[in-house]
Amino acid sequence: VAIKNIDDYIALAKDSNINAFVIDIKDNTSPAYNSPVMMEYSKTNYDKAINNYEDYKEYIKKARDQGFYLIGRITTFKDSYYVMDHKETAIVNKNNEPFSHNGSYWPSAYNRSVWEFNVALAREAVTDIGFNEIQFDYVRFPDRTTKLELNGTINLNNTYGEEKASALQTFVMYACDSIHEVGGYVSIDVFGESASNYVTAYGQFWPAISNVADVISGMPYPDHFNAHEYGIKEVVWTVPYKILSAWGSSVKEKQDIIKTPAIVRTWIQTYNTTKEPKVVYDESKVSDQIKALYDSSLSGGFMTWNSGSSISKYKEVSGAFRKVYK
Repeated sequence: VAIKNIDDYIALAKDSNINAFVIDIKDNTSPAYNSPVMMEYSKTNYDKAINNYEDYKEYIKKARDQGFYLIGRITTFKDSYYVMDHKETAIVNKNNEPFSHNGSYWPSAYNRSVWEFNVALAREAVTDIGFNEIQFDYVRFPDRTTKLELNGTINLNNTYGEEKASALQTFVMYACDSIHEVGGYVSIDVFGESASNYVTAYGQFWPAISNVADVISGMPYPDHFNAHEYGIKEVVWTVPYKILSAWGSSVKEKQDIIKTPAIVRTWIQTYNTTKEPKVVYDESKVSDQIKALYDSSLSGGFMTWNSGSSISKYKEVSGAFRKVYK
């Protein structure tokens, strides 16, 4: 949601069977408001805030007063501004300088002070701003860095000698304990790949996170898969029902082995592909993804990913949200 246009999103939601909003609290280099917690822990985040604290709080109140469930998104271990303020927490290069991964700095997920900052920000968002749930994104290490780690090009600053998956699970435990204390729920975004039968190179492993969090939100965007993933003959992003069905079956297997699994609320693709063959993700393609999830017994809901929160695109596909899925 583009927060300053909250009235437009509320009107669309009321007309489209939408009952919740995901709203940024802190995205990498885009802190949403000048939070007092940011002032304490990361002055650069505070100084670079997009919105005034009181204005932002009023936008949230509007949505809450209209009965919507509010999910506050925090990018966790991808935070260039925090690293600028606290270089000692960063993943670093051979020169012991913050490592730039695709133009961004990453505080190490092994570092407890980074945990403290993000959870303090989350608690404030629940108690002072009015969010029902905190969604932690980028709960992982940088991807595609295995060779750099092995040859010593980068140092993750693994102070306690932990496995990646263990450190991430412990962070989720810490976050849940602390946020539950103030009446909030916790969701964790994960790559679609994390539902595979291995621990990913960046530390995400579906059972380890689902076993702790309240909600787990995979990101199985069809155009993020290899062209013929799961043995599908067609290019998978041209057949979203097939790829989401295959992925959903894998997730269902993981959920069934966990005694206390999280609710599965999945991100679905709501943007047109840029890869060839290009596909317009219209109402039918969006609906196919939702139906595939429900047919796979993943009935915990869905969220629509469009990086620009394009209200015109949401209006274009809104018929998919009005349908009843069982």
